[in-house]
Amino acid sequence: MKLRNKALLVACGMVTAVTLGFGVGGTVVTTAQAAEVDGPKVKWLLSTWGKRRGIMEGMESFSEQISKATDGNFEISLQYGGVLSDPKENLDGLKIGAFEAAMFCPVYHPSKTPAITALDLAFLPVTDLEARVKVHEGYLHNPAVLDELARWNAYPLMTGLMPNYEVMGKGEAPESLADWNGLRLNASGGIGDLMKTIGVVTTTVPAPEMYQSLEKGVMDGVAFPYTYAFAAYKLHELSSWRTEKSSLGSLTCVIAASKQAYEALPQQYKDLIDRVKPIAYQHQIDTYVEIDEKNEKIFEERGLEKVHFSEEDILKIRELAVQPSWDAWVAARNAEGLDGQALLDQVLSLAKEANNN
Repeated sequence: MKLRNKALLVACGMVTAVTLGFGVGGTVVTTAQAAEVDGPKVKWLLSTWGKRRGIMEGMESFSEQISKATDGNFEISLQYGGVLSDPKENLDGLKIGAFEAAMFCPVYHPSKTPAITALDLAFLPVTDLEARVKVHEGYLHNPAVLDELARWNAYPLMTGLMPNYEVMGKGEAPESLADWNGLRLNASGGIGDLMKTIGVVTTTVPAPEMYQSLEKGVMDGVAFPYTYAFAAYKLHELSSWRTEKSSLGSLTCVIAASKQAYEALPQQYKDLIDRVKPIAYQHQIDTYVEIDEKNEKIFEERGLEKVHFSEEDILKIRELAVQPSWDAWVAARNAEGLDGQALLDQVLSLAKEANNN
């Protein structure tokens, strides 16, 4: 494991969670206003990658509200660009205490958190982002999931809320289901399993590497959250087509705290975390709406061709791929000693409840 030097310094105690009232460089921290929530001075470093983008807006809002409510006493500093850790090693960093929080995507290393991958299954009946919040929040606190995270010294703070996936690619656009056969796509998790059933050759690379892979022709397209992720990584600049309203599903990224760091928080800080999460999620959803309006105009200006699955194609995909992929996921979890069917049933139950509210 090659955690960044800065992260190793944190693990060695160069950056502490509790300070003595001094800011960076020894500057005395002054109180500008009375804190809504009183408490000790705590600073967390949160390891993530890429630049600030749609998936991180919820956490940005969360961090801002936490700091404001405590008058800066509880600070969560988002560290972008993979400066603390490689994206695939954030869980390892939490486990050794290299930083206090991190975002990780189970699809990068499914064997580390197999129970969470239920949220990555294709065509789950989650109708919108509000419903996805309810499903993810409920499922991430399933005892089996919490036990799984605890093995990595991790505790779920938020879900990195992502919209449904679409595919964007370069070259000739696939006009029928048969045209997908042989296409090389970055498609992971349940979405990747689904695409394989229609002949797609799938691969998985970290998001920062996708532009170069598409540019060099290593792959023909990318399945990604629509629209923000394509624009964030400039994939639209290389592409000539994109799918629309395919409802493939979405993948999961979790923003987790070090379990040790979370449990060390005073109760008033834990209560504050619970209070600000709904506001942070709503901010992220509102941001997506604004981002989509902007990006759709950009995609239209670039002349990206729209590709649709026909109703006949959708029915065929469901018959060939959806239930078989769910069944395969259940069998794999059972083989690992988990109750796969119970886990899937909870996701579906949470989705039904969320869609009815």
